[in-house]
Amino acid sequence: MSDVLTIQARLAAPPEAVYRALTDAAAMREWLAEFAEVDLAEQRYAFWGRHTPQGERENQRLLEVEQDRAVAFEWTLDDTSTKVELRLVPDGAGRTALMFKQDGHPTMAELMAPPGRRDGVHSMHTFWPLAIANLAEYVEGRPLTPKADFSPKRSNEVRVSFDVDAPPDKVFQSLIDPEAIERWFGWKAEVEPRIGGTMAVGVDGKIFEFEPNRKLSYRDDEGAVVRWELEGSGGKTHLTFVQSGYTADEWDDAAQHEAGWLASFAQLKRLHELGADWTPLTTEFPEDGE
Repeated sequence: MSDVLTIQARLAAPPEAVYRALTDAAAMREWLAEFAEVDLAEQRYAFWGRHTPQGERENQRLLEVEQDRAVAFEWTLDDTSTKVELRLVPDGAGRTALMFKQDGHPTMAELMAPPGRRDGVHSMHTFWPLAIANLAEYVEGRPLTPKADFSPKRSNEVRVSFDVDAPPDKVFQSLIDPEAIERWFGWKAEVEPRIGGTMAVGVDGKIFEFEPNRKLSYRDDEGAVVRWELEGSGGKTHLTFVQSGYTADEWDDAAQHEAGWLASFAQLKRLHELGADWTPLTTEFPEDGE
């Protein structure tokens, strides 16, 4: 594990507001974790609970803090120390450019075939995009996306519901249009929008339920099933998402993927609700060994 995870985001709030959200325990319990305690004078910076990878107890230690500019801390995952840095740069018109970095990240090969547990360093590439998306929602005064459940007693399926401030026909179209999918999901997609058609979004499978503006389901040959159900009311959409097919001992894999889906759903919501002001988070994976 020799790579560095880097994320860049632009938040529609000034650096001082973002800094407060990063260093105020009550705020952190809103956008980041089930539990959080912060005392900068005592060098205390901790968060844990079911929404935190390996969050059965606190595993952080404050390393650096610079008023309205930076927070850095050590986070022990898989019994290995990693360093997390969040730096804030004014981006004009009251906005903030957030530069995130965490070392000790798995190589791409290890992400594709992770050894050991998947709820530690192997979940950082899904945990942090969701956390930073919710940080953006928090400082921008928007509803947060649900957080992932990393607790060992979680369900071995992914099941989440959330609202999108857009009508079902527009939301459904963004689930089957490859160009729209690439914008909110971050990867190129293959879609044949019909019963029996190919659907390659998260799971590569065949569509077996297709009701425009209401339902979309597909499955692969290994037992994974993805379902989307949409309900409209007042020009808004309530979307329920389920991914099943994980075995009883794959709860950590389900948790990792749940965070990834939720990070994408945060982008799906923002895509519809921010319109021309929408900008995606950019996640960069360095080349193996760099």
